[in-house]
Amino acid sequence: MVPVATSPPGLISMKSRVINKFYEPLVLLKAMNDEMTSLAEFVDPDDLNYRGDVKKIFQAFVYKLAHVCDSTPGNWGSTVTSIMLLRGSEGTNVEYHLASNQRCADDLENVRAYLQHLLERVDRASTSGRTSELRKDLLSAVIWFNRPRINSYIVRLEIEIQRCIKNARNEEPVIESLTRTLGLLEFHDDRMATQSHYLDKCNALLHNLIRLKASEIWGYIDQRATGVRLDGVTSNSSSCWPELRHMVNRLLAYCKDIEFFLLAKDNWPEIFRNFMILVHPSSHPLSRPRRNKSMTAEGIVGRMTRKEDIIERFRQFVQDLQIMHLDQRIQAEYQKDNFQPVVHSEILLLNHLEKSAGGVSPYRFFNNWMYIGSSKPTCRLCEYYFEEHRSGVGHRSSHKNLYISWRVPDVLQSEGHGGEEKRQVMVDRLLLRIRKDAFNLVEKRVRPTFRNHDSITSSVSMTLHGNWSEASDISDVMASMGSLQLNNDGGTQ
Repeated sequence: MVPVATSPPGLISMKSRVINKFYEPLVLLKAMNDEMTSLAEFVDPDDLNYRGDVKKIFQAFVYKLAHVCDSTPGNWGSTVTSIMLLRGSEGTNVEYHLASNQRCADDLENVRAYLQHLLERVDRASTSGRTSELRKDLLSAVIWFNRPRINSYIVRLEIEIQRCIKNARNEEPVIESLTRTLGLLEFHDDRMATQSHYLDKCNALLHNLIRLKASEIWGYIDQRATGVRLDGVTSNSSSCWPELRHMVNRLLAYCKDIEFFLLAKDNWPEIFRNFMILVHPSSHPLSRPRRNKSMTAEGIVGRMTRKEDIIERFRQFVQDLQIMHLDQRIQAEYQKDNFQPVVHSEILLLNHLEKSAGGVSPYRFFNNWMYIGSSKPTCRLCEYYFEEHRSGVGHRSSHKNLYISWRVPDVLQSEGHGGEEKRQVMVDRLLLRIRKDAFNLVEKRVRPTFRNHDSITSSVSMTLHGNWSEASDISDVMASMGSLQLNNDGGTQ
């Protein structure tokens, strides 16, 4: 369980009335979205063309740098990480600012040291000649740091491969290929394995997955996966195909992260030299918001607007949903252990930017590119916060998922009444957006957007080319990736 602390000294706490007013419609919207998930349409991920657009390449570098710092799956997104690059001060070229959703001080220091190692390793090598050794070192560091998440992907991959083999309709080449991959997955739960052994086995798996994606078999897998998604089916036996595709793409994402590190080195070598890394502490979780009168949909609706006609229409809608136990779902949301709202990492950085000397200005950012990159696409509330902040700072596209364990940044006592007023303005703006979403569900019968995964695996259009048959270790696999090209073929992250 995430440790919950009272507000640290020096903070102006939000009034309980404001807290309940904010979270009631969120909980209701979350409960109604859960009701309608089975009707939801799959949201196609971004399909961005990075060729010739150095700004987009830079943005991809930033969020991929954050991606390799997001090492632990689940745990309520505690290691989700965001990074921004500011102009250097006191003789430095640039400042890397890093924040995570919920990491303690020791964990943040470990991330800082790991990130410094990666950046310094890129700086020490030339990317104009043979880069296999550089790729090997970078991939090894990334895989070893991220092994908790990688192991979780391998477990999921094993499950989905077994399901796909059963569902392959006697397609022998597909079954044979997937069976070979299945035989490479046993190493992840060997707790006695050395670091060298683990990396060698990961290399063999990556080698196999790269070859799989370059084969005709992948065309079959991709076709089956796309067919399932287009049909909107997420629960039958065929759902293994999109899940298999997703897990393969997640594992290969680490290889492609490294390619963007090298692209960044070619374009902006100065950001790997004479830099400073500043880590920002995670927020303290807010005690679980709840009060007895917040436990029913009808009660919440009556406090969302003063317009009687809207109240009546909305009450009728939620009454219709009582057949699906809407009130019980609301109560379940309030009772979840992870309903302890925290400030998300990208909002922590935006808040620091706003409240530090110089404020939010293009001049403060490297190359005047105002951008905060995150290891995951932004959630719906973070997207709303950026938009209502109205500062123009860029961020990753949103997957539109709604996470109610989210809160606005703290206000320091040193900010005074003015700081408290600014926070209230932002809360009110967000409430308008949240209520609008809820009312849209009634007025227009809008089906909520839905993603099975909150990671978008095709955020960067890239293709791997090369002959993988000769690759036998990490160095060879990554050297073979030297012909990675930017294109608009709709590849995956």
